[in-house]
Amino acid sequence: MTKLSYTALNEQAYQILKESILHKDLPPGTRLVDSQLAEQYGISRTPMRDAIRKLVEEGLVVKNSQKGYSVYSPTIDDIKEIFELREILDIAAATKLIKEILPSHPELIAELKAGYKQICTESSDFVKDDEQLHETLIRLCGNSRIMSLYSDLDTQTRTFRRSTATNSARVKMANKMHCLIYEGVIELDLAKAVSAIKLHISYSKADAIDDFSKAE
Repeated sequence: MTKLSYTALNEQAYQILKESILHKDLPPGTRLVDSQLAEQYGISRTPMRDAIRKLVEEGLVVKNSQKGYSVYSPTIDDIKEIFELREILDIAAATKLIKEILPSHPELIAELKAGYKQICTESSDFVKDDEQLHETLIRLCGNSRIMSLYSDLDTQTRTFRRSTATNSARVKMANKMHCLIYEGVIELDLAKAVSAIKLHISYSKADAIDDFSKAE
């Protein structure tokens, strides 16, 4: 069992607990008891309590009125709502980039072209590519609050991401959408970018719901 050092215990407790949740070592619905987790990792309860509170803020842990804390367990409605918000944020970011930012800062197009080249001609890491595309669009639009919200949504998405990364048909379709999104933004073609974003989110949501239903 991993034992934590006494350097930056709060951050270490947070990172290990988060990874345990994302890797399903602590499956959805698992009750989290700070005293038990502290004993498991060989630390005091205070950094573990702080880690749990931080993960509540990110949406990976939920507070139950009677049973304390447990690992976030998404429902189909949760999945639908998350993808609805992701579509809204992606479209907002692409719109701001195309209408406001890129015309005034054309040097940023070089970063988008580099991302396009990486995803569309070189890379084979689907999960990394998918996260990079959306993170780049949100980051370049320059709104820190949108970035924070999207980061939390992305973290929650990782809790129910299952077989897409190993399904060649899904990966091929997703990569096609990724390239179209990049092309639309680079070409300052809002209609093209928005159309690709909507298709991408629609396919991703359908895949996530299908995976979730099969796992039930």
